[in-house]
Amino acid sequence: MNQNEKISVMFSWPVIIIAFIFFWPVGVALLIGRVSKDKKTAMSVGKIVNGLGIASYVIAAIGTLSCLSAGITGEDVGMILFFAIAGVVLQRVGKKMKNDAENVRRYLAIIVNGNETRIDNIAAAVGKSYDVSKADIQKMIDKGYLKDAYINEITGEIVLPNRIADIVTNVTEKIETEVQPRVVVCKCCGAQNTLSSATGECEYCGSPIS
Repeated sequence: MNQNEKISVMFSWPVIIIAFIFFWPVGVALLIGRVSKDKKTAMSVGKIVNGLGIASYVIAAIGTLSCLSAGITGEDVGMILFFAIAGVVLQRVGKKMKNDAENVRRYLAIIVNGNETRIDNIAAAVGKSYDVSKADIQKMIDKGYLKDAYINEITGEIVLPNRIADIVTNVTEKIETEVQPRVVVCKCCGAQNTLSSATGECEYCGSPIS
């Protein structure tokens, strides 16, 4: 199975939340670091970050209205700008994370669920050029979404050793134990997984499946 990289204490959620409360730029940096190490977080955190951006806009707006009625000081301006800038940054980061997650889901749907490995066909399906799709897929491989996979430069195809090994293993287990493997769709990334036990972990994003 595809394991996420071990998360250090620095990138734990309590540390990230505290950083956001006291100095949001550090929180953003830690969150980006967490996303690079945890595929499950990468697939789901974009909406949360976008929501934090909207909340920052609301705080800035409330502060502005309060200052207009009660008088404004230099300190008030600083706080308003702080939350307004935080809103802009957080929404941009959140939008990028959401787009990246959706991009991964689209590729996984075609490669894993659709059993398509030719990059030119994948590029046509996602509406991108061959070179862009190839670069996107290589990033997914580098980040561990397609464990042990590689791109065959000669044929222009993705080679999925684990996929082949899983098929062989599942067939062998079925013959030996007469247990019918199940195809389970990951609720987080949408990829199909073959599961021979009651529970397991998504091979592509690391989320629990059952």
